[in-house]
Amino acid sequence: MAEGADRVLSQQGYEIRLLVTTGPGHAQQLAAEAAGTVDLVVAAGGDGTAHEVACGLLGTDCPLVVIPAGSGNDLARGLGCGSEELALAAIVAGRERLIDAWALDDAPFFNSVGLLASGLVSGKAARYWRGLGGSRYVLASLMALLTYRGQQVTWDFPEGEPTSAGRYFLAEACNGPTIGGGIRLVQGADLSDGLLDVCLIRPVGLGTGLRLLPRAIRGRPLNHPAVSYHRCSGMAFQTSEPFAVHLDGEPGVLPAGRHVLQALPDKLKVLVGNGPDGPAIEG
Repeated sequence: MAEGADRVLSQQGYEIRLLVTTGPGHAQQLAAEAAGTVDLVVAAGGDGTAHEVACGLLGTDCPLVVIPAGSGNDLARGLGCGSEELALAAIVAGRERLIDAWALDDAPFFNSVGLLASGLVSGKAARYWRGLGGSRYVLASLMALLTYRGQQVTWDFPEGEPTSAGRYFLAEACNGPTIGGGIRLVQGADLSDGLLDVCLIRPVGLGTGLRLLPRAIRGRPLNHPAVSYHRCSGMAFQTSEPFAVHLDGEPGVLPAGRHVLQALPDKLKVLVGNGPDGPAIEG
């Protein structure tokens, strides 16, 4: 658990069982095994750890709390638990909420899925020195602007929007409000509204990209003809060549072909805090 959190919770009367992961996939396994035997599972780590634990708890009645201990921490931030103090307060307050779960084909995600340059940025940032924190994503974004020119994609939306085809630089489908360590690329994304907020960006010149990047970092709308926003209950896309992808910040490569983003029937039970990027809390 994050430094000192287990001690603080123990002092407040919580019975703690500390489990340490040993490799990829282990956090999901531990969470699934614990779901029926404990009152709460706490994921202490970055977005990758939170993603694995969430997958293990999906569809169960066991709530998740995320103590942020990574460089991105976007799911924790979206749950109002952007610091260890906020996460510990969320445990004490015990405010439960169900959030949406989504899938890219058969792979679940909870905060966002990024394609094209967004996938490249996640891959590059993962290789940079972790001490840079969220700045790793800014540096990786600059490198993508310098080296990547986009790929051909056809997008299909279910709400009556026309099919869109062409060369695209970046696509991000957001369930949560922030990506890349706090970047608010879309406005108004809600973890529980049953909708994805999607940003599509066509290739732009280096100068334009350098003007748009600071706006994205500050959370301002990217008012430019190359940028479009879509709020949808899912979407499909077709590509003739592989391209980079991330699921909740974890990088990978998506093969050529047709792919689908869709809501999953199960929800994820979470405890929410009162951080500035989290959901509104009454009372």
